[in-house]
Amino acid sequence: MPDSRTLVLGSWDNNIYVYSVEFGHVLESVLAHDDAVSSVHWQNDLLLTSSWDTCVKVWRYRPESSGKKGPSPLFLAELEHETEVNCVNIDASSKYAVSGTVDGSLIIWNLEDQTMLSQHSVHSDVVKAVCFSPDGQRVLSAGADQYLKVLDVNTGTEIYSKSAGEGLRCAAWNGDIVLVGGDSGNLHVWDLVEVKPMATLRRHKGAITCLAVSPNGKHVVTGGEDKTVVLWSVT
Repeated sequence: MPDSRTLVLGSWDNNIYVYSVEFGHVLESVLAHDDAVSSVHWQNDLLLTSSWDTCVKVWRYRPESSGKKGPSPLFLAELEHETEVNCVNIDASSKYAVSGTVDGSLIIWNLEDQTMLSQHSVHSDVVKAVCFSPDGQRVLSAGADQYLKVLDVNTGTEIYSKSAGEGLRCAAWNGDIVLVGGDSGNLHVWDLVEVKPMATLRRHKGAITCLAVSPNGKHVVTGGEDKTVVLWSVT
């Protein structure tokens, strides 16, 4: 969260947990879904949670700046899917969301009226990660089928499709480059202006399960199944 004092976590027990980093304990738990919570994403006071119960839920939530317990997440809406939802993301304006499902579908939503804008069958296996470009005009998806895909939000046109040669687990958009973590521990870096791979970096001994980019875009942190966290410098 932006206060650097609070974490919101999704759990196998169907709950979301609000955790104080400063005080080292759970501030609150909320029974959010009827099955495991697969991902959470927060942007501009909107919290989205996805689940294997085939839905994404939209909440209003802002943590207390003190790091102490504040108002509980307020449920706003439910976005129904036809199958389990594995990942979700919000664009910078908080007007649109994108979700990825276990059957390889990518769905774009209007959050202002909670309607589906478009649905695209882009992967042959589970969609592991989704995110918007900084300008909100494109959507990236990374799949267990080894493919990285980029779609135009307005037209649904597939702009980019590239096999990484391994199953993909997580992804982040950083300016004109995309970073993707793979099953074998590789961090793939793609230049989407020149539309070409820039580098494949290896520091983990197992799959990269999560990654994040610092607000200034100069650093990347990755976490892996090898129980290590690696800090990278973007040059």
